[in-house]
Amino acid sequence: MKKQMKMKTIILLLLLLQIILNVVNFTMAEPINSEIFRCKKDSGTYQLNSLYQTNLVSALKSLPALTSKSVGVKPNEVTAVELCAGYLNPQDCKSCVDKTIPLLLQKCPNQKGAAAWRVKCMVKYGQPVLNNYDVWFVANEVSDIITKDVVGLQNTLSSLVNKLLLRLYKGQPMGYAFGTQDYKNNRIVYMVMQCTDDISHKDCTKCILHVSGEIKRCCSGAIAAAILTPNCYLRYTHSDFRVLK
Repeated sequence: MKKQMKMKTIILLLLLLQIILNVVNFTMAEPINSEIFRCKKDSGTYQLNSLYQTNLVSALKSLPALTSKSVGVKPNEVTAVELCAGYLNPQDCKSCVDKTIPLLLQKCPNQKGAAAWRVKCMVKYGQPVLNNYDVWFVANEVSDIITKDVVGLQNTLSSLVNKLLLRLYKGQPMGYAFGTQDYKNNRIVYMVMQCTDDISHKDCTKCILHVSGEIKRCCSGAIAAAILTPNCYLRYTHSDFRVLK
């Protein structure tokens, strides 16, 4: 009798554990929680109190009132760019950018080029490059939860990418698109893609296609992921990440 009761208890606990796992699988929160900083190693360095540093500080001070700003002339010209998530209000954008700039300067104290992603915004700076398109790093954050239907999720993501690419320059802000698509078991995939405004429409499309191609390599089957570059990003989850907390 005791053995039967013990077995029933074990079965009940296993069923409860499975229910908990299913709930977690359906309510996965947004994947971007860390701070990603990259110092561009081949950009060179500047000296303290140099003209380059003066121009850098001046360019960064213009953000986010301006989304991009160039100060100075070569070889000391500096361009600073910010990118706030298209669903952010101006106050939250300013707060994110203002907090990111000192952290970026601290992490990359004398590099002439650097970039930082901090959940809702990005700040980058460096010397101007041809067409301003320079994917010098690709970073990602991926959910630990993997779907059993990898092919189905991949097909849904590919379809949503193609749909949003058509919207990138048809709304406000320009270079931003958000959308959803039904998946399975009444689930919805939420996706956002966005480019910095210092690159062309053509390069924006090129950048988004590049990061969407990274999904299979880094994030196959993950129910939530974000792929980040200095020029664009793509992000998807099974929950609406636009709800600010």
